[in-house]
Amino acid sequence: NKLITDTMSNEATPSDSAIAELTSQIATLGASIASAKKENKPKEEWDPLLKQMLALKIEYKEKTGKEYGPAKDSSKEATKPKGEDNQEASDKNKEKRAKKAAEKAAREEKKRKQREEREAREREKLENLAKASSEDWSKVFGDAPMIQSKSKSEEGAARWTKIGTLAKEMEGRKVLVRGHLHTSRGVGKGAFVLLRSSLFTVQCVAFESSGKEGQAGIPSAMIKYMTGVPVESIVDVYGTLTVPKNPVEGATQSNVEIQVEAFHCVHKATAAMPFQMEDACRPDLVKETDVGAYDHEANQSAAEGGRVGQETRLDHRWIDLRTPANQS
Repeated sequence: NKLITDTMSNEATPSDSAIAELTSQIATLGASIASAKKENKPKEEWDPLLKQMLALKIEYKEKTGKEYGPAKDSSKEATKPKGEDNQEASDKNKEKRAKKAAEKAAREEKKRKQREEREAREREKLENLAKASSEDWSKVFGDAPMIQSKSKSEEGAARWTKIGTLAKEMEGRKVLVRGHLHTSRGVGKGAFVLLRSSLFTVQCVAFESSGKEGQAGIPSAMIKYMTGVPVESIVDVYGTLTVPKNPVEGATQSNVEIQVEAFHCVHKATAAMPFQMEDACRPDLVKETDVGAYDHEANQSAAEGGRVGQETRLDHRWIDLRTPANQS
């Protein structure tokens, strides 16, 4: 028996020593690889060491039956929270999940309300459009029909108020004016029109509205119509005379403006204008273009600079006679 025991001891000793040798070699190679990485050496230098270490780890597993590495510390597992600690952690998770669910429900409710409000607005728009399309807006805006001596008003020409007589003392009065459409521009749901007659100009303003009791509203189609009428067309504007907070720059009647209630085109300009009346009415500070010698080059440079030259004015004299300089 003693002989057998000694033989077994002698056989076990080389195995333990071989495992210890493998462990030492793996540790040495690991330290060498870590040092090479720390020194930022290229992979080509320490890659063979890595392959050798992996081969030794495979050999270690074949001999020991387990992966190479430090043994797990069972004492750490014993210190993990159990019982009440686990229950406390579970309760906290429940609270977080409940809070997230409540926030998600609040967001969904907000989205639902916004969607309903948006749908309600769209329905209202569609109803307003359907209502507007079924209504007759000819009394509010559009092309005025030809009179052809079918009727004669008792007031005659007196029913129109001259633009030059408009003053802030007339604030709140209903006025009907006629003139050339000098300029027009749309801003959002509003339209700004500058009306010109002889030497005088006045600004007319209209904003889209649903209307009040006893008064017709301003449909969006009217805003588009006002901004779409060609310049130099003759139009009739009916509305209330108001005093703006700030003087209207670019209008002779700068202390007043007309809040449009009706806008009709009496005669529409069908051809494109050879020049802009806004440019023709602008004072020429460089040279008097209405007088002086005929100069083709000077005429061309004037047109390029936003001014109307003498040649263009003479070729279209019937339009040039509308300028304040020729009306005075």
